Amino acid sequence: MKLLRSQAGFTISEIVVVIALSGFLMAIAATGFSTFFAKFNELNKITELQRDAFNCVQKIKNGIPIGTGSGMKFSGVATADSVRFVGINSIPPSSQNIILYPPKTSVEHSGDFVRIYYDGTYVRATYLNGTMQPASPLYLFPAPGRNNVTKVTNLRFTQANDSREPTRVITVLLEARVLLRKDIKSHKFIYKNVSYQTKMTIAMK
Repeated sequence: MKLLRSQAGFTISEIVVVIALSGFLMAIAATGFSTFFAKFNELNKITELQRDAFNCVQKIKNGIPIGTGSGMKFSGVATADSVRFVGINSIPPSSQNIILYPPKTSVEHSGDFVRIYYDGTYVRATYLNGTMQPASPLYLFPAPGRNNVTKVTNLRFTQANDSREPTRVITVLLEARVLLRKDIKSHKFIYKNVSYQTKMTIAMK
């Protein structure tokens, strides 16, 4: 004689409960992933801001590339023979616009210069190297782009040595910010700010 065994199954109520729990867990997971990627995106923006601002300061110091191939050279504060502050409005001299003059090597290069300035949105540069000059000013920071979330808020060059003497040392201040997000509750934009300040020495004669 065979023993009758009861065959257990799922009732409709149990299935509904399982589906509800699965949906709840999936919703929590989706929220967690959404928060993770949002934070990751913010950290990425902050990293790019710090990196690009630092690279801009280094370009001002070590020089922007001029020329191509074996004839390429770098011209900046560290390679300049003298500097002129444009639009001086204080003592010591301080400006958002400087012109750097490299050592004169020949008559052809007697008028060479590099100009670095803040146009209200970007840090830009232009130069004259013999007869070579860019068709339009170069972008140093940030890189130009539509709907750019990074913005320079201040660039200032200040004479750091005794103002009664020719400028040999300058203080460079670069401040910028990046848009992280818009707060849902307050509807305010949340930014991350960065500030770099350093002294640079003009090349000695």
